[in-house]
Amino acid sequence: MTLPEISSKQLVLWAGLGMLLPLPVMQYIAEESYYTLGAYEIFTSGDWWHQSIFGLYWPKTPLYNWLIIAVAQLIGWEHLHIAARIVSVSASLGSAAIVFLMTRRFYPDHADLPWRAALIYLTMGEISFWYGWLGYADATFAFFIFAAIASLWIAIEDISPLWLLSSAILICLAFFTKNFSCYLMYVSAGMVLIYRYRRWGLLVKPLFIAPVLAAFCFPWVYQNIILAGGSNTGVAIGDALRNFIGYGFLVYIKHWLTYPLLFLARAFPVTLLLIWFYWRDKQRYTLDPILFTLLLILLLCLLPYWLSATGTPRYLIPFYGPLALLLTGLSLQLDKKKIVIVSKAMLIVIIMKIPYSLAVLPYIKDWRPERNIVAVVDDIMQITNGKPLRTLDDISTGLSIGAYIDVRTPRDQFVRWYDGQEKQIYILSEVKDPKLGKLIKHWRLQGNHTYLYWRP
Repeated sequence: MTLPEISSKQLVLWAGLGMLLPLPVMQYIAEESYYTLGAYEIFTSGDWWHQSIFGLYWPKTPLYNWLIIAVAQLIGWEHLHIAARIVSVSASLGSAAIVFLMTRRFYPDHADLPWRAALIYLTMGEISFWYGWLGYADATFAFFIFAAIASLWIAIEDISPLWLLSSAILICLAFFTKNFSCYLMYVSAGMVLIYRYRRWGLLVKPLFIAPVLAAFCFPWVYQNIILAGGSNTGVAIGDALRNFIGYGFLVYIKHWLTYPLLFLARAFPVTLLLIWFYWRDKQRYTLDPILFTLLLILLLCLLPYWLSATGTPRYLIPFYGPLALLLTGLSLQLDKKKIVIVSKAMLIVIIMKIPYSLAVLPYIKDWRPERNIVAVVDDIMQITNGKPLRTLDDISTGLSIGAYIDVRTPRDQFVRWYDGQEKQIYILSEVKDPKLGKLIKHWRLQGNHTYLYWRP
């Protein structure tokens, strides 16, 4: 089959299947185990509203954990790390489906364009190679935000209370997945859409105001009634302020200059190709009302993250859906030769995913010396031989060790945080501390240290 015979629909299928490639291959990566530990302890404790890590209360919303639990019940708890990734992949495929449906709505005369749009999303570097499949809450968070904004778009354009209700429910689910920052994006998109369609009258219609007010009350209800005064919102505010406080002016300048470039670069290949066509071939793009609206939404939603002093690429995941729609509209302005180049680039990304998933990423993360978390877990379990195990290790490797051990021990004996009082136990620590007892063994793991002590 030659390249011109490969349709966008077929490429979408291969890109979607490619999202699954690294799932069973990789051990826990970074803080994936934070989410799986939370899911496991919610399930074993039966307290569905309060997340804990090593038995310590952790004020985070639980929807992502619930989804992990649902998948783990289907595929087996021994595959807990895969369950978290399946949730993320499902969310990414869901976001691609929204891109498809919104493109079909925006450009009904272009039958193949929705498939190209979905392909653009699934082959974005950040989605395909990292956060689109990684067992973090970000892909699911992004899906609910994108779905909420898409529903809000339809609600405002069609003046539909039902779509607005759907949008309000979806933004509540976004909050319930991670934190209340989703409301900032929701409001930003809503302001742009009301301005774009001149729907100012909706701001005084009860059928439109009531669902939105209820959605914005949900975090308060969750925190003060469901959690009975928990601190989820306070934690989120603290996390946000850390991106603004304590940085010098030059750090701000560097971030302001590089963050938009980071956003576009990590969405390769189509972003880079459109820039290349603009620079080399003098390709010029025009913004129709739809593209102008998408651009305004992106700029306004990105603004708080852009104005901060720092921010990880994880913060950008919710914006790749609208960006895919924007890139799709811009690609309509390319000639057939450039479209072929774009298609080839996306095909190359799909092909690259195979060696990346099966060899490159495992070599970087697992196969190099002192990288094998499971080998350390086997060693620890052989030494402890069923005796109680406690931990003082809450860095990523310590969380991963705990997550692997938990699913291999009775559910009422999961690894708990050491309270400083218990005896006749083994204790894991990330630092050397002779006060904990007799040092049994030490491992160097992924640049960190893990010490196993016996507390007589």
